[in-house]
Amino acid sequence: MQDTRIAWYGVFVETFKFTKVKLESLPPAERGQVEYGDTIVNGLRVRVGVSGVKSFCISRKRNGKFIRATLGRFPDLTIDNARAKALELLGDVATTGKNPNVERRTNEKASVTLADALDTYIESRDARLSADTAKQYRSILQNYSGDWMKQPIASISRERVETRHKAVTDGSVWFGADKSTLRAGVGTGSKAQADLWARVLRAICRFAHDHYRDNDGKTLLPDPPTMVLSTKRKWHGTVRKTERIRTNELGRWFNALSTVRDIAEQGRDDIAAAVCDAVEMAIFTGLRKSEILELSWDRVNLGGRYFWIDTTKNGDPLELPVTETLLKLFRRRAKMKSADGLLVFPGNKGVIKEYRHIIERISAATVPEENPDLLKPIPFKWHDARRTFGTVAELVGVGNYILKRLLNHRTMRSADVTQGYLHFSADELMEPATRIERAILEHSGKIESKKSIDLRLFSVLESLNDEEKRKLIFQLSEHENSKEVL
Repeated sequence: MQDTRIAWYGVFVETFKFTKVKLESLPPAERGQVEYGDTIVNGLRVRVGVSGVKSFCISRKRNGKFIRATLGRFPDLTIDNARAKALELLGDVATTGKNPNVERRTNEKASVTLADALDTYIESRDARLSADTAKQYRSILQNYSGDWMKQPIASISRERVETRHKAVTDGSVWFGADKSTLRAGVGTGSKAQADLWARVLRAICRFAHDHYRDNDGKTLLPDPPTMVLSTKRKWHGTVRKTERIRTNELGRWFNALSTVRDIAEQGRDDIAAAVCDAVEMAIFTGLRKSEILELSWDRVNLGGRYFWIDTTKNGDPLELPVTETLLKLFRRRAKMKSADGLLVFPGNKGVIKEYRHIIERISAATVPEENPDLLKPIPFKWHDARRTFGTVAELVGVGNYILKRLLNHRTMRSADVTQGYLHFSADELMEPATRIERAILEHSGKIESKKSIDLRLFSVLESLNDEEKRKLIFQLSEHENSKEVL
């Protein structure tokens, strides 16, 4: 059959019977791509680029839409196989009118793996998901369902989730690490670990169910399989942690903190001193570990008596007051600051990563040398400071909304429309923050309690007779009047 040139929607395409010799002899395109058509299978094309790479494709117009789909490269894909594949796809186009490219992309979405969905989920959250949290998500899924990561989410059934949840609970499953290389207790599983794993899996499955859709906007994945844990009441519902420093132990705790900090400063252990200061700030602010350890000097304004957090867990900016205690702390940190220091609490190489051994020193120091009451060390984890702050705030009557702002909890999810109009800066938050600060200092014995002063005054007044009380009232009145004159 002779070579011919046909007009394909305004573009002339040279056609001939595809043979191996003929295709091998085709020259590279001078620019862009050049297409050639097969005379045996109408719609089968070969494209040649400037690099000389040749690729088979189909071209067809259907329902007013131009449809093109790549089949594969020549010679990896033989001419006979290309014709067979072209006939199959062209037949589908003729009967369904659907674009093979769209169908392929839809099938790819429907077969998305757990690993790919996790990557897309983390990417979509951007700065709203911290690097530590993203690392935790990857770790928990890999450790307890590492064998699922390369599998399509659609293949993760309700039954498999239920079975795996029980296996994690029982400690009979571990993927992604050699248990012989792990420290004791790691990978043994528990009710808390099982629920944590399931919550992360649920977040990924819910995201994937909504995210992956066809061109018509219809979901491509089945309902999240983790729903079975709710319908069958399989969630363990582990009790939320309540550990904190008790108010009657705050004095002992602060004394231990000061002892460890003094030793660190005398021994020029700058990191230990920084951790002590960071822990103290945590108790007086209730902020998260990352929010404190990553705090930089460019976000501290001592003159204006405020500091702010740019990247928060909930994505909202947060401006907080510098109370008197924090002012002393920041000034102490400023004296330790190097000329090029960026962080308020610096480590050897940027953000402090390992701090637990310093906190263990503080806990050990809570036991006095003379211990007639057989006091035990006060255990402490970083988040205990947050719970301690919140408890004291509740005791002094700080409102729920204000407390949420101080603790950097999301406030705009509330159904209360009024909250949408409430925006407090550091100036408005200073008074409640100071109240909490004073209460912590009172409980720790750093300052005298107002209640104690009132009780002492009441006790003195009770011991006075009426004439002495009148004289006292007269003296106080005179003192007050003299102040007004001045």
